[in-house]
Amino acid sequence: MLVVGAAIQAGSGAIFWLIAAKLDFEANVGAAAKLSQSVLFVTYLAGLGLPVALARYAASRDEDSDVTFTWAVLATTGTAAAMGLGYVAVLGSSSATAILTDWHPVGGPLLFAVIVVGAALSMIADVRCMTARRWNLVMVRIALVGLARFPLLFVFRDHGHRAMWLFLFSSGPVALSGFLGATLAPRFAGGRLRLGPRPAAAHAALRYTAVNYLSTLAYQAPYFALPVIVLASVSSASYASFNVAWGIVAVAFYVPTALGQALLAEGGRDGAHLRSQVRLAMVLALGLMAAGALIAMLGSDIVTSVYGEGYADAARVLPVMVAAGIPWAITSLLLSEVRILHRHQSTVAITVTLTAAIVIPAVLLVPEGGLGPDGIDGASVSWFIGNMIAAGVAVVASAASRARLEADPSLDDDPSLDEPATAADATEVGITLAEHSA
Repeated sequence: MLVVGAAIQAGSGAIFWLIAAKLDFEANVGAAAKLSQSVLFVTYLAGLGLPVALARYAASRDEDSDVTFTWAVLATTGTAAAMGLGYVAVLGSSSATAILTDWHPVGGPLLFAVIVVGAALSMIADVRCMTARRWNLVMVRIALVGLARFPLLFVFRDHGHRAMWLFLFSSGPVALSGFLGATLAPRFAGGRLRLGPRPAAAHAALRYTAVNYLSTLAYQAPYFALPVIVLASVSSASYASFNVAWGIVAVAFYVPTALGQALLAEGGRDGAHLRSQVRLAMVLALGLMAAGALIAMLGSDIVTSVYGEGYADAARVLPVMVAAGIPWAITSLLLSEVRILHRHQSTVAITVTLTAAIVIPAVLLVPEGGLGPDGIDGASVSWFIGNMIAAGVAVVASAASRARLEADPSLDDDPSLDEPATAADATEVGITLAEHSA
C-alpha cells in the first residue's frame, strides 16, 4: 500500500513539474524545485528515526501509544523548525534559498521552516494512521495533496514572485496535510494527543529511535544528499533539467524497491525458500530496469519533445541515470535478503558503501571546476558509479551470508521463524519511499 501511495506522490509530482515547465521559465521552475527538494532534505534530517520507532512503539490503540505519538509531534516540530531556519542560514545568499529572502528577508525563512515542520509531521501522522489500520486515510491524504497542486499552477502566473508561488504550490499542500494529520491522527486511532503518563517502554523507544536515526541517515543519504549537492552548485535553469531527470529516475527506481519491500514482508513465508524468491525477483527487476535503460537511451529525445528544448540537459543525462537502476536492482534485492536474514554487518556494509560511493564522487565532480564532468553531468556519473560499486559490495556481502548459512545449518533462512523484525523493516522501506516522493 505504501508503495502505491509513494508512486502516486511521485507521479503527481512529476506531472506537476511537467505542467510547470510548460507554463513557466526554466529559471522559475528550477528555483522552486530547489526549495522543494530542500524541504525534503531538511525533513530527512529532522526525522530523528521517529517514523520507524513509532511503527513499533506507538502501534496500539492505547494511552502509551498516544503519549509516544504526542512526544514525537513535539520533537519533530522543534527539530524541523530549527533545522529549517538553520538550512537557510547556512546557505545564505545561495540561489537555493534566494527566492525566500527576495520575497521577505524574515518572512521567507520563517515560511520555509513552517513548511518543513508540516512536511515532517505528515510522515509521523501517516505512521500513526497505518498502525491503526487506517491505510485508507493515508491514501486519501496522498491523493488530495497530489490533486490540490494542479489548479494552483494557474494562479498568480504573472506575479513578480512566481518562483516563490511555485514552491508554495508544490510543498504547501503537503505541509498543510501534515498539520491536519498530526492533529487528527490520534483521533482516527481512537485516542487523543496527551503528554502523560510516561510510557513504560519510553527508554527502549528512545534507544530504538537513536539507533534507527543513524541507520536511516546512512541508508537514505544518497537520495537526499545528491540533489542538494547539485542545487548548491548549479544555476536554477540547470537544476530544472536535473529535477526532470531525477523525477523520472525516482519513478523507475520504485520497481526494484517495491520488489525488495515485498521480499521483506513476505519472503520465506509458508515454507517458501527465500533464495528462490530472491532469484525470481532479481530476474524480474533486472529485466524491467534493463528495458527502462534501453527506452531512456533510445527515447531520450522524448524529454525535449515533452518539456521543450530548454530541458535538453535532462535528455542528455537521463540515460546514464536510468541505467544505474540495473545495479540498483541488485543492491536493493540483496539488501532485502541480508536484512531478512538479520545479517547486520552485511546490511551496514551495503548501505555505507552506497552512500559513500555516490556522495563522495558527487562532492568532487558536481561543483564547477571539479575533477571531471561537472554540474548535472557530474551528478549523473556519480549516481551511476556509486550504484555500480554498491552492487558489487552487495553481491559479496550476500555470498558471505549464504556461506555462513551453509557452514552452520542451524542458521535457518526462513524468516517466518524470526521475531516480527521483517514487518518493521518493510514499514521502514515504505516510509523511505514516501519520503522520497516529490
